[in-house]
Amino acid sequence: MDENQKEQFIKLTHFLGEVLGKQYEVVFHVISKKGAYIAAIANNHISKRTLNSPLSAFASELIQNKAYLKEDFLCDYKALIGKNKLVRGSTFFIKNADKLVGILCINHDTSLMRDLVCKIIDIEKIGDVGEFLTQGSSSQSIETLSGSIEEILAQSVDMSYLDSPYQLSPTQKEELAKSLYEKGIFNIKGAVPIVANFLKISEPSVYRYLKKFKK
Repeated sequence: MDENQKEQFIKLTHFLGEVLGKQYEVVFHVISKKGAYIAAIANNHISKRTLNSPLSAFASELIQNKAYLKEDFLCDYKALIGKNKLVRGSTFFIKNADKLVGILCINHDTSLMRDLVCKIIDIEKIGDVGEFLTQGSSSQSIETLSGSIEEILAQSVDMSYLDSPYQLSPTQKEELAKSLYEKGIFNIKGAVPIVANFLKISEPSVYRYLKKFKK
């Protein structure tokens, strides 16, 4: 993605944020050789993410699996913020020919609407269906919006296993690194040094693993 194209999508991100309103978070990710990063975000009060926040594990896996070759966009899937805030997500793949150069995401915060519906139901004594409205909000969620790479790693790896007093063998470390690679974690900018720290290996060792996995 060249700088002109990047600037246009940054402007589009803030434009959509103004037009759609405060209940819609709009996020523009640039996909570069150094990894994906947020170039612009509007209405970030919804997820509390910033320009320094990473790509989600869900989006990273989409890139790794090359979902953009089959679809131009994904609409209206569930995304989770924290432990219980549910939003509706949509993702548009920005492509130059078949090369993915960016991702534009829109997350609709429906919590106010859901709360209003529950209050109306309560006032009208229709019955307690509040539980029905929130049922499966965590188990059926597809995407979890996180503020750090560490949080994303915790979704993919048992962190207590890494923090245990037992020393991981080289084979175990390689298997963990391969699992993270297959989940697309290394598509996130800045992931290599953090993974190296968690696995207690050097950054060159991580790059050697990646070279091997790509083959």
